[in-house]
Amino acid sequence: MDVFKSIWEQALTTEPRPGLHPIPGSRPLTIEAAICPPLIYYIALLFLAPPPPKSSDSTAIKLLRNVLALVAGTLFIRLPLVYHVPQSIGLTYQLGLVGIYGGCRVLDAFFISPYLFNHIPRRVHYKHVERPSNPRSPSFQLTKQWSNGGLKDAFLGVSETNGHVNGHTSSPSTKSSTSDNSTTPAANKTPRKPSFAAQATSALSATFAGPTPTPVYETAHTEEHYPQTFLARASWALELELSMRGIGFTWTTADVRHTRKTWIPTLGNRLHSLGFSAGPVLLVSWAFIRRTYVTYLQQYEDLPWTDRYGLFDTLPMNTQLLLTAALGAFLMAAFSAGHSMFAIMCHPLSPSPLSFFPPLYTTRVWEITSVRAFWSYGWHRLFARLFLVYGVWPGEWVERKLLGKGEDQSADIGKVIGAFASSAFVHAFSVRGVLNGEWRLAAGEARFFGLNGIAIVVEGVAIALVRKIRRRHGIEKGMWYDAWIGRVWWIGVLLWTGRNFARGWVAAGLTREMAFM
Repeated sequence: MDVFKSIWEQALTTEPRPGLHPIPGSRPLTIEAAICPPLIYYIALLFLAPPPPKSSDSTAIKLLRNVLALVAGTLFIRLPLVYHVPQSIGLTYQLGLVGIYGGCRVLDAFFISPYLFNHIPRRVHYKHVERPSNPRSPSFQLTKQWSNGGLKDAFLGVSETNGHVNGHTSSPSTKSSTSDNSTTPAANKTPRKPSFAAQATSALSATFAGPTPTPVYETAHTEEHYPQTFLARASWALELELSMRGIGFTWTTADVRHTRKTWIPTLGNRLHSLGFSAGPVLLVSWAFIRRTYVTYLQQYEDLPWTDRYGLFDTLPMNTQLLLTAALGAFLMAAFSAGHSMFAIMCHPLSPSPLSFFPPLYTTRVWEITSVRAFWSYGWHRLFARLFLVYGVWPGEWVERKLLGKGEDQSADIGKVIGAFASSAFVHAFSVRGVLNGEWRLAAGEARFFGLNGIAIVVEGVAIALVRKIRRRHGIEKGMWYDAWIGRVWWIGVLLWTGRNFARGWVAAGLTREMAFM
């Protein structure tokens, strides 16, 4: 009973936990302060879609929804500036992300999209038709690509026919020039029993590969009309508010896979990911973070706040790089685990769109060969819409204006720099909430994203130059070592620049909380 009493008292305490340095003057988060922004946002969304009778689409209704949206957006932005979570450094950091994301999302939904682009999101229905597939060979198990159960090539090993795909596995017809009772020397041979080592290897491979996801064709159909009834409007508003990536609506960002051939992860895939992918990575990375904190950082717990920012630089260089890698792996695994758990919990809601959880990551780490590929395929896209509206589009506009480019011309440099500049601001704004409100200390995360944006631009120029030189010498294809150079390059860039990220996390006490200290 004493344990539960202690937990209850800690949950209700208003004193900041050891190591938490919130913005001066901020106060503990209250229930009403946490509930009001998303609730008012939801009420405003009820009025966002044009009402069924055109006559009821009045100025008064538009004014009401815009006032509600302004209130919701203001309350979202106000959250991390006025409040902190005294029980947790990590939750205070997350409060910053929620505040900036929510405020930007409201501004986009009610003002940028409707008034600048005349666009109110329409619902998109996804239809999945099962693709015929062949039984997988043991070697095919190695093509598992997605962190939550997908494949490297979702169509690899699938037989395509000209017939109609009806959602069931079809057996392709075979032609034989011999009769059914004819025999050949190969047929008379007794199959060799696989060795114990081969059987063990196959079983181990199957265990780590996990269940087979369902291969499907995915098509998307956009609704022509907005919701007509109150219940339909309430469902539409709830789905739009909860869809971080915009999936299920016409303002989702482009699918990086660019293919209709995809898969549907099953419950078995989700559970397997938790047990054999995200779970072990979380455990190993957490163990290293805790060991590093206990060995090197715990002795400085009572150090004055003004001297804490340099703690990370007192670590040996190899420990700095390993801690940076452990923090990155922990974040990736935590996102994956959370994604899988929400997918499992929402599965009973199927076929509602609320149960649709597309893959969070679209390639495995060892398949990545460039910095651009990591951020495009190897990292989550939860903030993709935010970075598109507030980074990519402004960056492209600036490049076209500066260089006199037309709308049909690529503005890739502006796109990349804009996306990473917006990401830099979002993360610096959030970590500032646990760094005593000092922008100077929060600049580490901004520097990390800014340097990665520059690295992608440099990478693109280098690749184009190498290809040009090779074509001049008659070499059209890539070399065998290109992928390995790419891997060394992107891992080196992320580890070296990631030290800026880790430095702020150590100073903010996030590593202390992750170590349960």
